[in-house]
Amino acid sequence: MSTPPAGQADGGDFHVRMTFRKGGPAIEGTWADGEVALRKWRAFVGTHGSVPGVTITLEVDAGEEREPVRTWADGVEVIHREL
Repeated sequence: MSTPPAGQADGGDFHVRMTFRKGGPAIEGTWADGEVALRKWRAFVGTHGSVPGVTITLEVDAGEEREPVRTWADGVEVIHREL
């Protein structure tokens, strides 16, 4: 089995999700390329990251679940893992 190129999941997609309040509606997009998804995540942080209550996540498919890559909430960035 070969290793996927940097920024690409092994058969999974990358998901960026933004919510304006916990449990509220979300804006979400999906990309096959992790570098593209990271740029979208950063763009959301840049345009909406200072809004109170906003949460922006970048996740990757990991089997039947999603694994967090980055999270932005309350003005704090958490890097769960590198792409």
